[in-house]
This record gives sequence, structure tokens and C-alpha cells, in this order.
Amino acid sequence: MSSESVTQTAGSSGAEKSLRRNALGLMGAMILGVVIMAPSLAIFTNWGFMIPHVGRATAVVFLVSMVMALPTAYSYAVLSGRMPSSGSAYKWAAHLISPKVGIFIGLCATLYYAAIIPYDMPAIALLGSDLVRSTSPLVFGIILFGSLLLALPIIFRGISVSIETSYILVALEILILTVIAVVAWFAATHHQVSAAPLNPAHIPSVSALVPALVLGVLSFTGFDAISTVAEETRTPRKLIPRATILSIILVGLYWIVISVVLSDALPPSAYVKVIASGGFPLAAAASAAFGTAGRDVIDIMGLEASFGLLIAAAVGSTRIMFAMGRDGVLDRRLGLVHPRFRVPWHAIGVVIGFAIIADILVSFFQGMNYNVALWLSNMIVFFALVTYLAINICNPVYFRRYARDEFNWLRNAVIPLFGVVVTVYFFYKGFFQGLWDTPVFKNGRLVVLVAVAALALAAVAATWIGRRREAAEAAREYVPESDSPTAGLQV
Repeated sequence: MSSESVTQTAGSSGAEKSLRRNALGLMGAMILGVVIMAPSLAIFTNWGFMIPHVGRATAVVFLVSMVMALPTAYSYAVLSGRMPSSGSAYKWAAHLISPKVGIFIGLCATLYYAAIIPYDMPAIALLGSDLVRSTSPLVFGIILFGSLLLALPIIFRGISVSIETSYILVALEILILTVIAVVAWFAATHHQVSAAPLNPAHIPSVSALVPALVLGVLSFTGFDAISTVAEETRTPRKLIPRATILSIILVGLYWIVISVVLSDALPPSAYVKVIASGGFPLAAAASAAFGTAGRDVIDIMGLEASFGLLIAAAVGSTRIMFAMGRDGVLDRRLGLVHPRFRVPWHAIGVVIGFAIIADILVSFFQGMNYNVALWLSNMIVFFALVTYLAINICNPVYFRRYARDEFNWLRNAVIPLFGVVVTVYFFYKGFFQGLWDTPVFKNGRLVVLVAVAALALAAVAATWIGRRREAAEAAREYVPESDSPTAGLQV
């Protein structure tokens, strides 16, 4: 299909260029960020590995991490309230900094969300293999790609179906995790309650706190996907900012409460023992709660939470790609939506293809196992932090350029500056330093080298695309119809 025919098709049918308007309310938008933050998976994968560093004080880590994540969430909320768009980070950087920077950030944000899918598929495969007690690479591979086949009909049926499915899945994962924590607490503590998990004095030192904080802050990664459904949300200028902040606070408070219960249920030594044997610490609580059946319970919890994450990541990654295609920055076919389901079906196809190729390539040198997910998780962190850095810069730029009379030194300077500092610090500590010092080359320095190479390629691509006058002007001057998110913005 030629470029001209694509343009003509797009022009002949307005329905093929617009997502489904007014499909989501406050809860619908908020649930997208909640699902990507994955309340149960953060406890399953991150919480227990804080314990060797901070002992019982994991709730303190989540509290501090929430405070550190809120400045970036605030910048997202501010920009979503002023310039809501499915392109979010791409659109804001293009308008406020330059079209080339916008294209670069758009590519980084797309890679950030898109990498969640190939990261999530091996996690589903690992949990599914464990549930059926199989160590066969063939079973692992069947479950890995089978999960994608199961998710595709939901993703293609439209935003409403995706979000309704996410409601069910996130409710189940929260219910299962809560039952595990509460039953383990009753079984192991004889109803005793302790404030020890909330006591910072249990943290041995600042140097011990830092690696735990890396896990805590990274647990909050994903709330920003809410910004990508602005054009599908009712009154996005009001609801998207609320959904962004609420998702951080509600999930953060849930993690604090659950970590208190789990830390009171068993002593740190019980969780550390599981880590030493190569398992996930939550397994100790599940065993205390349900005995040998605990293993199956956490496998089921992880499976349905990971499946929800797969669906939500597809929504976030395709909306930014859709906006870039609509502007002509990427192939214009990416800016078309299915005439019936109103989803960016070409963009979905590209993201799914990327996920399959990424899993195959990483599996080639890592093998069909969970190392594929661990490897790709670092790429997610890398491109998320690049995107967050840009958003915190865009906050003050908007007000200094377009709303000087509303500029506030606390809200539009100090808060985003704190967000920049946190982002840069965790860029160094959680990515470069942590991975560079990893003894296994392919799990450490190779990840850094590949991430930097991908970033360089994104910069080269953005420069090349930006030099094409049509694409650059589309990114700079695109103003949709009057009821659109960016209507009235003069650039």
C-alpha cells in the first residue's frame, strides 16, 4: 500500500483518524496506570528483595519511594491538564522544546511501553510453567507466545474492552495478595500487631537504604501510561491529572499496608531464606498461609496480574505511536484506527511484531527462561527514566513560555527540579552503576551497551525525521478540532 493511498484513505474517513472519544471516566483512566504498576507483582518481585537491605522496614521504603515518584507524577498531571493528548510525552516535548526532541522522546516513550510486552511474556511463561510443574523449554515457549494470542482479541476489541478486562484482573490480583498477607499474618503472629515495619530506625544505614529505594521507586514506573488515553477519556483536562495522582497514592498506600502485614507475619530471616534458595520471598508468606498450595496460589496471582499488564502495555505503547503516525512523523498508517473498534490496529501490529522479535533475540543468548524478562526489565527502566527526565523539564518550560502569570516557583520549578534530581540519581545508581558492576557481562554491561546504542539510534532517527520539513511542521503545528485536547494551544 503506497504512502499516497494511505493518506487518501485517512482523509476520506474521519473515523479512521480518531480514537473512541469519551470511552473512559476517572476510574477507567486510573486503572490503566494501576495495572501497569501491578500491585501484586511489585510485592512478588520487588518487596521481598528489599528485606536483605532494610529488614522489616519495607513500608518505610515504599513511603519514601512514593514521595520521590510524586514530583514526576505531578509534572505529568500538570501537562495532561494543559495539553492532554494521546501522544503525551512526544507531543509535549515537540511543542515545548523542539520537534526533533519531541520525536526523540516519542521514540523513547514508545520503546519504554513496548518493551513491557516482551518483558511480561517470559514472566507469564515462567509462572505458567511452574503452575504445571514443567521445566521444558517447549512448554515455556508455548505459554510465552500463547499468552500473546490470548491477549490480542482483547486488545483489538477496543479501549473499553481492554479496560473492563483490566478492572477484573487488577481486582483479582489485589484480592489474592490481600488474602495471602492476611491469612499468613493470622497463621504466624497470633494477631499481634507491630509498628516495626514503619520505624525508620530499623534501617541499618543510608547505604543500605539506597538499593531498597531503587526497587521502591522502580515499582511506581508505569503510572504515566494514563496520559496516553487522554483522547479517549471524558473531560481529560480534569480527569487525567486526577487519575495520575490518585493511581500513585492509592497503589502506594496499598503497598505500605501490605508490606506492614507481611513484615509482621514472618521475621526477615524467613524471607531471606527463600531468597537464598533462589525463590521469591512472597512464597514464604504463601506457604505460611496455604501450605504446599501456596505455590499454586502465587502462580495464579502472578499469571493474571501479568496478563493484565500485557494488555495495559499494549494500550500505552500504541497510543504514542498512533499520535506520531497521525502527525506524519512515522508512517501515516500508524495514525489510522480500525473503523469498527477504533483502535490503532497498524500500531498494535508493529508493537506485537516488536515483542516477538525482542523475545526471540534475547532468548537466543539467554535461553528460554526468566532471564529474558530480567534483561528486558532493565531496558524498560532505561527508557522510562529518559522519558521522565524530559517531562520534568517540560513542566517549567510550559509556564515560562505560555503561562508566565501562572508560574509558581514551588509547583513549576522546585517540584520538577526534584523530579529531575531523583531521575538522574536513579539513572546512575539503578541502571549504570548497578548493571556495570554486575559480574556476568551479558546480564550487566551488555544491557548498558545495548541501551545506549538504542538511545543513540533513536537520536539519529529523530534528527533524520526532524529534517524532513513536513514531519517537523506536523509535530510543531498540529492542532486538532476545537474539542480536542490541545485545542487553543498556540505554538
